[in-house]
Amino acid sequence: MVDEQYGLDMVAAEQAVASVFEQIVAVLARRADAAIDDAALFRLADTLFAAFARAGEDGLTTEQIKAACAAFPDEVVDNRLSVLQKLGAIQPAFDKPYQREYRASFTSYVSMLFVQRMLARGGQSELHQLLTMEKIRLEGGQSTAEEALDVVVGITTALRLLVAELVALTVGGTVEALRERAPLLWNAKSLIDQASAVHEILLEFWPELSRWCGELRSAIAAYEDASTNASARLMAAAGTSRALNLLPPEMWRRFARTATVDELAAVLADQIFDAPSPWHDVADLAEAVASGPQPTSSRATPPRSRVPDRDEQPSQEWSDVEAERLAGVAEEVLNDRASVAVEQLLSGMDWVMARRVLADLVAASNNDRLGYRLVWSGPVQVRAGSVPSWLTPGVFERVRRPA
Repeated sequence: MVDEQYGLDMVAAEQAVASVFEQIVAVLARRADAAIDDAALFRLADTLFAAFARAGEDGLTTEQIKAACAAFPDEVVDNRLSVLQKLGAIQPAFDKPYQREYRASFTSYVSMLFVQRMLARGGQSELHQLLTMEKIRLEGGQSTAEEALDVVVGITTALRLLVAELVALTVGGTVEALRERAPLLWNAKSLIDQASAVHEILLEFWPELSRWCGELRSAIAAYEDASTNASARLMAAAGTSRALNLLPPEMWRRFARTATVDELAAVLADQIFDAPSPWHDVADLAEAVASGPQPTSSRATPPRSRVPDRDEQPSQEWSDVEAERLAGVAEEVLNDRASVAVEQLLSGMDWVMARRVLADLVAASNNDRLGYRLVWSGPVQVRAGSVPSWLTPGVFERVRRPA
């Protein structure tokens, strides 16, 4: 009877582990026995879990789920629901017959966040966390020898796999492939220090594990060599700037050819700038610089007295020719209106004229003696085929100065 009970407990424990594992891999399965190979299914899973989060404890019906995922084809949504229900990522909200509401598994959503972080960081951050937790668990020698053996074998295996991947990418892979896997090199020294600290604790409290600790030392040294060689290849490919985030021209061209308008616009979504005119010849620019006036003497201009001359007018009475010109431009632009949109003002102009008008409006706005203001708002707009093609929403308006 005791053996039978022990066997039932073991089966129950194994079944619980299998159930959690099914919930973890549910977001990664197209069917119950096949992995996802389409990035759109990740977006569908994210949309689905967000809808369950908004619904709260009441859950969602199948019709509500399909409504929340209306942006995706019906057959894709039906397949996703079937997989998630079969693997336990979506479970009945109430334990009763003919119930229609479902709730999402917390484990499944957390597993999706874990996978996304793995894709972004290559798993190295997980290895850092593992080493930190194992060091805390082993400090003081309170763990058993079996637990310590599991730790040293697990860390050695992880480092050896990491070394094998880095060596393959460094020796036989392309620079592009190595650059994509660059997260494996992040904080390499910190990882080596953490692994060495765990090795010292293991050797101090469990000297009988010296053979396995020797294999761990070998794996740590191999990772140090592999990370150094991989970093050297990346830096050599990046050129004299030593910037690891530089991309070769081929990748920029491929991105420009395959990206959508929204993806291209997102590159400069938070940038505001006045693009230089591309129609000036380099030879003309060089000639203009060479023909410019050059200083003939390094002598400084003697200081002027702060006391104005008898016939000199005070500065506030000087006639500001430039201010008068800017005021004329501003009044012509406003045309008796209180304000005008920059987009309306620049539409239809060629880029050279639009730049001149925009420069005058900026100068008028910055002149404290004039009552005008140029206000910018909103993100950069991309207007393919228009002039200007990149435009930030703005308003040029008349400001009443205090009397």
